[in-house]
Amino acid sequence: MRIILGSGSPRRREILESLGLSLTVITPDVDESRHVDEPPESYVFRILSEKNFFITEQTHHYGSRLLVTADTIVTIDGVILGKPVSRDDALYMLARLSGRTHCVITGLSLAVVNNGPPEIHTALEHTMVTFRKLDDRTIGRYLDVTEYMDKAGSYAIQQNGDMIVQAFAGSMTNVIGFPLRLFYSMLVKAGLAHILT
Repeated sequence: MRIILGSGSPRRREILESLGLSLTVITPDVDESRHVDEPPESYVFRILSEKNFFITEQTHHYGSRLLVTADTIVTIDGVILGKPVSRDDALYMLARLSGRTHCVITGLSLAVVNNGPPEIHTALEHTMVTFRKLDDRTIGRYLDVTEYMDKAGSYAIQQNGDMIVQAFAGSMTNVIGFPLRLFYSMLVKAGLAHILT
């Protein structure tokens, strides 16, 4: 069965390839703008659905396949913090997260395509992350040594995370962008655990 990763994230690709999976990677072309007053979880499910549709259409000639798509957001006070558009935007986001606990939500979708319509499995993983109290100097230093522009919330826990993160509760790989524990359980549910052996 061909495995299609519907994501442009190098971190997701690295995590899946570390499991020994051979991937075809396609980056979904979807508008990730949030609708007015759209709750964070509803947003994630909608974006997943749109990514799934795009990848399904792009791979209709591939035969039997597993389509894997994901979307990760950082949310605090009901507000979604996406990828920063500038350093000033990143400074604002990290200052907002300073000394507080926020939620990282990743939506994961597995679409199994054999004969007929896709069999789609979708679920969410939540991880609570607590930041240290950060001053402007610490935030600036962190941004100087971290690749933050393509990261939701402007940070990467796996890259100098000890500078800003005090604690987390839940899945570390979820914060990185691909919740492995959830992926395993969804594979089992879909009868596809054998792809990891």
